[in-house]
Amino acid sequence: MGSILAGLKAGAAASLYFAASVSVFNALILLSFKSDVLAALETSSPQCSTTIPAGQVGSAQYCFSELLFPGIPLYDFVRTLIIAIFFAISIGIYFDYIPGRSYVRRTLLVSFIMLLVMLFLGLYGLVADGLQEILMVSFELVAAALYAVIFAQLYRRFTREVEFQSQKTNLIKIKVDKRDLTGRKRTFSTNSTHEVEAVSEGKPFKEWLVSGGVSVKDPKDPKTRMKIVGDGLLKAT
Repeated sequence: MGSILAGLKAGAAASLYFAASVSVFNALILLSFKSDVLAALETSSPQCSTTIPAGQVGSAQYCFSELLFPGIPLYDFVRTLIIAIFFAISIGIYFDYIPGRSYVRRTLLVSFIMLLVMLFLGLYGLVADGLQEILMVSFELVAAALYAVIFAQLYRRFTREVEFQSQKTNLIKIKVDKRDLTGRKRTFSTNSTHEVEAVSEGKPFKEWLVSGGVSVKDPKDPKTRMKIVGDGLLKAT
């Protein structure tokens, strides 16, 4: 089931890091290869010329300054942040369906998919040649991996895992917020409450058994509320 709220909270920090690091590295690339960038600007844009004194509108230096600001904040930071947050929310929603045994492995898979989408859309930064593009993509590969690690650690902090068991799996089903989760383990936001229902198919329901950080409002009621404050187990008997 995952948690959109936990995904948003964890994604806010991870996405800010990812967007900021990509933007700063892009600025460093432009400054390091300034002469090549100035030459590329003059070649590609008739509005940028090295013959016009630096600082004046239309000069190559002026166009270069425009790349640094507002170019990088708008092109790199804002767009990268939007994409990173979108994928963070997606991870939060579909976390339990993502392949992988650990939180980090799951988020790594999605972060690399995110990077592929960015490359497909051409959002790898402002560059003047192939070498700068390779440097940007290489850095973004590392940054995406760190994005995944940061997200995984925060997402684990904001969520808890609950396992749902039934004494008679074929006769009593456990539905959480109207979804059948019998025999499964799912993640939920910490301190969240959910509607649980034991759907009996022949065998009468007796009570809910709980352990860990899981509690129910009425253990004898087949349809009640579950509160999650930690990892735990909910069993229908």
